[in-house]
Amino acid sequence: MLDYSRPIDFLSEQEPYRDRGVTKAIDVNTVFLTARRCPVGCNMCDLHQFTREDSPPVGASVEQIDFALDRLPPASWIKLYNSGNFFDAASLPTADYDAIANRCNRYDRVIVENHPRIGRGRHIEFFDKLDARLEIAVGLETVHPRLLSKIGKQMTRGDFDRYAKWMSQHGIDLRVFLIVGAPDMSISDAIRWALLSARHAARQGARHISLIPARQGAGWGNASISLPHLSLSILSELFEQALEISDRSCISIDLWEFKEEELLPDDQNRLRWLSEAILKQRTIMQDAV
Repeated sequence: MLDYSRPIDFLSEQEPYRDRGVTKAIDVNTVFLTARRCPVGCNMCDLHQFTREDSPPVGASVEQIDFALDRLPPASWIKLYNSGNFFDAASLPTADYDAIANRCNRYDRVIVENHPRIGRGRHIEFFDKLDARLEIAVGLETVHPRLLSKIGKQMTRGDFDRYAKWMSQHGIDLRVFLIVGAPDMSISDAIRWALLSARHAARQGARHISLIPARQGAGWGNASISLPHLSLSILSELFEQALEISDRSCISIDLWEFKEEELLPDDQNRLRWLSEAILKQRTIMQDAV
């Protein structure tokens, strides 16, 4: 049983930031909050295994954040991810906003995750309490119309576009999660749709675009056996092509599934080079891939 007084996990990491043509590495503290199950229920998502069916009591999320921050080093940004929607009042009580904002105001930027159709009024309620810059991560996943419908995202590309515009009008930054690949999709189609989706996200003003390879054993059920195999070499090529989409959006690729100690020497080298290239937002030396 997950404990509402403790976060699922927390970590200190670095990620790239582009500012007027200069790329910097930013120290980020990430806290994965224990929360209620997301009501959207996307078919490919496996985050429900880190959630509960009941709602957290008032103060529980604050206690989780305090527990993590007491054990994390200083950083410039903070991410608060709750396996769903930050502005879902059933997952994070609005009564906690004051205390959470108080903890976040020691940072320059606060990054949370949310669905375009959930809690828009609560965005402003929390935003008004912040001295830090607010950024919202949105799972657009893909602009492939049939796939977006098939995964049960409960939104259209138009919903996403309107949300992105609304955020921009209110001075809130946009981060976008995109999935790379789907069952029965070829590698070439996975790359093509990932790039089309990244281009659309950039046009909607995404400050950061995170490309997430579709994972075996996630929420695909038995269909996961037909997912395209996305090697580090293929993902390196995808990263280089995605870099050309925009000179304003940061591009990253989720590499969490690759464990260096489990890789052959050539792929260990690719993993190191790709990780560094993402942090510096530059192309990869060809002899490294």
